[in-house]
Amino acid sequence: MLRANFFKFFKYKKNSNHEIVKYNSNKSFSVQDKIKIDIIEIDQKILEISKSLVQAQIVKLRSTFSNSNNFLEQIGRNVYKKKVEDSINWHQKQLKELYFRRRELEIKLEKLKGIFWLNRIKRLLRIILIGFFIFLTLFIFLSGFMIIIYLMPLIILILLGYFLSTKRY
Repeated sequence: MLRANFFKFFKYKKNSNHEIVKYNSNKSFSVQDKIKIDIIEIDQKILEISKSLVQAQIVKLRSTFSNSNNFLEQIGRNVYKKKVEDSINWHQKQLKELYFRRRELEIKLEKLKGIFWLNRIKRLLRIILIGFFIFLTLFIFLSGFMIIIYLMPLIILILLGYFLSTKRY
C-alpha cells in the first residue's frame, strides 16, 4: 500500500519501451541560432536608438545656441528643451536596458557553447594586465619625478658652472 502511494505521488510510470533512441542535438543548435538572431536584433535596436539619441542631442544643442530675445520663444524653448531632455533620458535608459539584455544573451550563448569560464578568465586577465600597466606607468612617472627632484641640486650646480665658464669678462 505504501509503495503504491509512493509511486502515485511521483507519477511513476514503468518504461515498457525497449527501443534504442537516437539523440537529436538539433535542439541545442536551434537554441544557439535563436540566441544569435536575438543578439542581432538587439544590435539593430541599439543602432536605431543610438541614432535617435544623437539626433535628440543635436536638437538640444541647436536649441541651446539659438538666439532669440522674444519672451514667447524663450518660454517655448524652455518647454521644448524639457521635452528633449526627457527624450534623451528615455533613449539612454533604453540603451542601458538593451546592452544589459544583450550581455545576458551573450552569457547564455557562451554557456551553451561551453566557453563561458574561458571568456571570464580572459576578461579577468585583461583587467589584471591593464591594472598592472597603469601601476607600472604611474611607478615610472613618479620615480622619474622623484629622481629629478633629488638630482635638482646637481643639475643647478652643473648649470651654474656652465654659466660661469661661458661668462665673458
